[in-house]
Amino acid sequence: MKLAPTIRTYIENHIRERGYKLQQFSDITGVNVGTLSAILKGSRPLAMNQLDQITSGMGLEKGYFYEMYSVECFVEAAPHWRRLEPFLYRCAELNKLGCIKKVVYQVTDDRSYISQLFEMAENLYSKEMNEAALILYECVAAGEKYHHSERLALCQYRIFLLHKTMSKFDNLAAAVQLELYIEKLDEEIQLDAVKDLANVYNTIHHWDKVYELAEELERKG
Repeated sequence: MKLAPTIRTYIENHIRERGYKLQQFSDITGVNVGTLSAILKGSRPLAMNQLDQITSGMGLEKGYFYEMYSVECFVEAAPHWRRLEPFLYRCAELNKLGCIKKVVYQVTDDRSYISQLFEMAENLYSKEMNEAALILYECVAAGEKYHHSERLALCQYRIFLLHKTMSKFDNLAAAVQLELYIEKLDEEIQLDAVKDLANVYNTIHHWDKVYELAEELERKG
């Protein structure tokens, strides 16, 4: 069976086709020649910043190798957070959502990095990088070990808000799902969540729930 080409293969072919010496390619990319040599020999892993420098030096678009990088570094090899974190941020910046999905569901099969992924989701959410944040929240929610945790409740609330913002919204189903987690939220967030829930029930004319939540707001307020 023919092996799929690796990033290293692409780099080696580029250097050979252009007739570069390794030092020339080092000058073009800004990656230290010794580091380049070690990467091409397979004795040193390729860091994200080096990948971006090499991609630019080869005249390719940003993120050109990200799909391959995700497989080589996080699917076929054991992932390490110090490499995974910058990769996910760069994918979010370039809207490489398919790469994010592939990697995060792979690394959470055994609930690895759930806490780190949640913190990253919160950071992306604060920067309004909504689609990437949603993938992480859904991944964390699916992998959360403790079904009564505040973290899971906050994930569900964020998912609710993002679905609403991004018009991926089934009003009744979303409201019912969120209602299961309201009491697990931090008290300050609870008030906002109850208001959002009441607004959804109001839009679908579910008046009994609107009155019930209005009374709950009075109690909590």
